Amino acid sequence: MVFLKKLATPFISLWRWIKETAWVQPLLIVGIIFAVIFSIPSITSWVSSWDFGDDTYTWLEKNQLSLEGITDREIEGEAAEFFESFNEAQVEWSNGNKNEARQALNKYVGSTNKMFLYFVKENDASANINDASNLLVSSSWQQKVVEEANKLYRDNAQQYIAGEFKYQTIFTDQEIDVDDNDHTYDDNSAYDYLLYSGMFSRFYATLNDAYQDFSYYQNLVRKESDSSTIDAYVTNIENFREVANYDSTIPSLVVIDLTDANSTSNIITNAVFTFDGTNQYERATFLANAWIYNDQFKL
Repeated sequence: MVFLKKLATPFISLWRWIKETAWVQPLLIVGIIFAVIFSIPSITSWVSSWDFGDDTYTWLEKNQLSLEGITDREIEGEAAEFFESFNEAQVEWSNGNKNEARQALNKYVGSTNKMFLYFVKENDASANINDASNLLVSSSWQQKVVEEANKLYRDNAQQYIAGEFKYQTIFTDQEIDVDDNDHTYDDNSAYDYLLYSGMFSRFYATLNDAYQDFSYYQNLVRKESDSSTIDAYVTNIENFREVANYDSTIPSLVVIDLTDANSTSNIITNAVFTFDGTNQYERATFLANAWIYNDQFKL
């Protein structure tokens, strides 16, 4: 105790001197304020280093179609329900029953009657799509979609804008948690099993039958002097449903359109496997063009 008392004596004396010396107190307060200000960046960096979970794909995950329920024995769950609805809508649409087609897919397109279907995996390219899509919908919709559509289509603009933005996302690399004794996914992923299914085969048949009429593809054919670009696009279409090769086509985007702007017999109107733009803003413009059929997607 005597040792501790001796150790504390200088600090006690210093504190007594500060209390009794009036001019020192304002200087001390100012010094403390500046110390706090200068330490803010370090504190911020320290807090930022805390791991609260990955929000890189938050926007895409918001409308994720889970692959849970898809196995080698059964195709069930959110993703399965979507493709079942899609195939029903496609049959109705091809038979000229547009209202019935819209009703079949209403859960996903709502009154907008149009949607984006993203196929992504956890990588930098998908993170870029996440950010660009979020930018488009949250802060650039009026400029990039509404105003541009009004310029392009004037009185008919609304059928191209189509209302509220709708989308769904499939993460092809989603891992399904199972017991240690469950070997369902040892050799194949849930997405692999989806590709093997009849419902995905019918979805792919629509894509494959329609792609030569896509405005994006037609513009490639008309504008590209390098045939390798067109060949690469066709290869991606072919690989899109192949378990051994689909990974090279991800990320991709499929445009599903049940509005009056779609005069074809297919509800898939475009598909892309590359997302143009060197930054978030340019990629948001690319996505906006896909929504209203502008520029690379011009009808």
